[in-house]
Amino acid sequence: MQPFLLKRAELTSPQVSYRRLQDGIAMYRDEISPYQGDLFHFQPLLLRLFSFVDLSEKTTFAMYVLFDSLTALLLSVSARLYAEENGSADSQHVLRTVFKCYFLNPIPVASVAVLSLSVIHNLIIAGIVYFFCSGLIVPCIMLLCVSASLSIYPIIIVAPILIRFPYLQERLLTIGGLLLGFVIMLITSWVSNHMNWDFIDDTYGFILRVDDLTPNVGLVWYFFTQVFEHFRTFYLMVFQINLLVYVIPLLLGLRKDAHLHLVISLLLVAVFSSYPTLNDASVYMALLPMLEKYRKYPRYTLTVAGTIVTCVILMPVMWHMWIVAGSGNANFYFAVTLIYNVAQVYIMIDLMFAYFRKEVGEISASLFTSKTNFILH
Repeated sequence: MQPFLLKRAELTSPQVSYRRLQDGIAMYRDEISPYQGDLFHFQPLLLRLFSFVDLSEKTTFAMYVLFDSLTALLLSVSARLYAEENGSADSQHVLRTVFKCYFLNPIPVASVAVLSLSVIHNLIIAGIVYFFCSGLIVPCIMLLCVSASLSIYPIIIVAPILIRFPYLQERLLTIGGLLLGFVIMLITSWVSNHMNWDFIDDTYGFILRVDDLTPNVGLVWYFFTQVFEHFRTFYLMVFQINLLVYVIPLLLGLRKDAHLHLVISLLLVAVFSSYPTLNDASVYMALLPMLEKYRKYPRYTLTVAGTIVTCVILMPVMWHMWIVAGSGNANFYFAVTLIYNVAQVYIMIDLMFAYFRKEVGEISASLFTSKTNFILH
């Protein structure tokens, strides 16, 4: 099974591929800069860490299993804390449900099997969620600095943190700590790279320019294989700014529920990042049962769930038809990934509808009947 999974574009990307990391480590040990060429796109800290530890593949696999288990545990405890904060009568049930949703999800299991670094990314995100729900601002910001230094896009999680910690002193600490922490991570990477800044272009530049158009579950790769070269810069800016456009409206609209805002922020990262994998969505999907107070309001739960499962099953089929059998083309594979991302967007729409429906119900419950319809514009 592992040889099959290793070839899956849905589970690996240039930013999380264990094979690429091993190739970079081999170059580093031969005193060749891994940042020469277009192979290695990891932070120097990861390079130094993995080259220093030098574990066998079996030991690394065992470590990944531990990381994945710890991620499930952190998410489940976070959900229990949130349930207790909202006065839930069955917080232990929420804990067990979230744990099962992550731990029994085949996508994280498959990611562990291929030793994808998305497992480590998810562990860091789970740590952020745990400290966020615990109300511990300093470790939350520290882990956010680490996550943002690895892949940039998690920086938008700062918005729900500003809602969660509303006092001026806490917000100044959040902004200042994030800037200081990111600078420290950059300087540490610079020192780890023998005081050379060439890693910037092959890490952050690689993410923002979308240099690698290898097919993945995202929206960007297909578009840039079709766009004319003289339009590329314009559309690059459009795609990269697109994720930031939602930050302020969500900050204003969801200001009464920081936890919902956090889940939606994680969803946006999973949809709009340059090199996503299926495992990027595992964290926020596992946290959905945590939002039990909105459970009766979503409208497309069954449709979205069926769509996502169908798309995940069809992705290898369409890949085989396109790449192996030659009986299809890129449109086959992209159509499935496009529908998969549309389904994720519908999750966001449903969550926001549930939030506003609940808000309206609390403000003017006497004005509505069971036949009242609500439209979210």
